[in-house]
Amino acid sequence: MILTSNKLEKFLKEKKIFDRPEIQTAFSHISTGDKNYEKFEFLGDAVLGLCIINYLYKNFSDYNTGELAKIKGYLVSKEILYKIGIENNIHNYIRYGKALTKIDIKKNKRIISDVVEALIGVIYIILGYVETEKFILTLFKKYLDDIKNKKDFEDYKSKLQIIVNKNFKNVFPEYRIVKTAGKEHKKIFFVDVYINNELFGSGKGNTIKDAEQLAAKNAIKKIK
Repeated sequence: MILTSNKLEKFLKEKKIFDRPEIQTAFSHISTGDKNYEKFEFLGDAVLGLCIINYLYKNFSDYNTGELAKIKGYLVSKEILYKIGIENNIHNYIRYGKALTKIDIKKNKRIISDVVEALIGVIYIILGYVETEKFILTLFKKYLDDIKNKKDFEDYKSKLQIIVNKNFKNVFPEYRIVKTAGKEHKKIFFVDVYINNELFGSGKGNTIKDAEQLAAKNAIKKIK
């Protein structure tokens, strides 16, 4: 397997854990038919959330909880995890079945982001929280550094709720999954958002959250 030098590879090799079976499982998609990354991803999601919250609590004490929640949601989003995965060439490491190609893997935000979380989960199991935190802060450095300069955290659902609150009383946007498409390992979700039972926007994505965000974004455009 040809690997490109990056923060991910450097960390795993410096810690002498790159060849550990747990790490290789974290790189294994369900389509291989072997042990796969799903349980590690489940754990990594929680560890990542704790680490990011801890960092924000220590470094952004002047922000209120609503602002912190919005920043945290942005940082742990599939979009940012996908960008980090691509920056570290994770698609070169992932093991997958014959039904998929490297291009399929590279373009799939869900798979790339899930593997990033799976690696976080495995590193936590092997090395503990302190080393995992170092790993996370290294991977997220440029996004953490950019927070204070960033005004828009791409949380269109929150923006839509604010707009709705200004224009309607006791009304909340309602998100409905209208259909799904594709195979289990690369499913696409289609979501509509309704306000007062009127369709305002639609969106699709590799995750329900991504589809909801796009639907909210389109609803905002319609309202404006």
